[in-house]
Amino acid sequence: MNILNIRRFSLALAGFVLATLAAIGSLTAQQVQVPSSFLSPQAPSSSFVDNGSGSGGQGSGSSSNLNPIGMFESSPFTYLLTVNEGYNTNFYAVHDNPTQTLFTSLQAQVNYKFGGPRLQLNSSLNAGVTYNYNISQGVQYNGRFTLSAVYLLTPRLTISGNTAIGFQPQQNGGGANFANQFTGSMFFTNTSLQAAYQWSEKFSTVTSYSGTINYYFDQQGDKQQGANNQSFWQSTITQSFNWLLLPKTTITAQYLATPTIFGNSGLNNFGNGVQVGFTQVFNPRFKWTLLGGAQVNSNPARVLPTGQTSLSYQFGPASTLTWNAQLGTQASSISGVGVTPTFSSGLAISHAFTPRISANLGFNFQEMFYQNQPGVTSSFNQTTFNVTLGANYRINNHISLSAGYQYTDVVAPGNVTYAYAQSIPFVGANLSF
Repeated sequence: MNILNIRRFSLALAGFVLATLAAIGSLTAQQVQVPSSFLSPQAPSSSFVDNGSGSGGQGSGSSSNLNPIGMFESSPFTYLLTVNEGYNTNFYAVHDNPTQTLFTSLQAQVNYKFGGPRLQLNSSLNAGVTYNYNISQGVQYNGRFTLSAVYLLTPRLTISGNTAIGFQPQQNGGGANFANQFTGSMFFTNTSLQAAYQWSEKFSTVTSYSGTINYYFDQQGDKQQGANNQSFWQSTITQSFNWLLLPKTTITAQYLATPTIFGNSGLNNFGNGVQVGFTQVFNPRFKWTLLGGAQVNSNPARVLPTGQTSLSYQFGPASTLTWNAQLGTQASSISGVGVTPTFSSGLAISHAFTPRISANLGFNFQEMFYQNQPGVTSSFNQTTFNVTLGANYRINNHISLSAGYQYTDVVAPGNVTYAYAQSIPFVGANLSF
């Protein structure tokens, strides 16, 4: 009888310990809050990634090894394999005599997620190879590493950042505009860092840095003008001051410094600008930000209007609409041309029709205003339209089928050598585990 009582007591004690640990794990999960960014929201990705459900780990049976993370959560790693078969109507993106080709693409990706009460960390590593059937030396390689983190340093100070580093092929390589564009591979990195401090209930500041580096590798076709000279590092340093005017309205004033460094130092530019605007939160699902101002550039010396706006709306549990627009300057891809005034806008819609069927639609527009530079280029506008459409069908937690279409049309009435049209339809299969 004593043995039976001891067993009952042991089972009750074990149940109490497990319940306590589960409650602690639940409380911890509820305390993990990633603050929303003070910057403009990014458009959602057009690619579908199914992380799968994962299975829980196995306990050792010893009370000293009871760990809610190890026992009740899935592995922080997820893996994705994607195979796409598609068709490119203008492989080299040229105006005349486009080269068409079928292609097969294989991509592999590893994702890692880590979370705690104060730190959220996400990273991914992607590598891929594409074979273009109708192209000489048609094998292309690409790779990318991304890392994002949010850290609650103190109850008032939040530090966040993200970076993407990778390489990819350049697909401009024939036709009349070959002398001013580049072939071969390109190294790129995009990085942003942000520190947000809540000085009081209504006043906060955000100090941020964002930078883009594009490095073009020389090939036989462009060694004469030097692709490396057009490689650039474009940065934006921003200091924002935010005042909560109304419960759902924030007034913002910010200073921006935008240095741009090229491989050809004669193209370097430094910009100083100010912007003022507001952020309006209509409800937890609908937010709008609008900023406008001016920027003084050094090369060439001139004052240009600047502005940015973003709108995000969640119209369903797994359905979003995001619109972004920006007016400013951007590094040019034309040899001998530095930064140029640019207006860009993008609309992205993603919608889950059912738990298994989802789709996305994207519209992008860009207008670049090139000024006359004797011996380099004449004045002309380059307009780019881009439409993307994708659909995904999830067979189960690990396998999904996808299809998509991308259309790009570049119009340059003043210089048709920079104009082209390109269509890329594709179908694919995805395996995640």
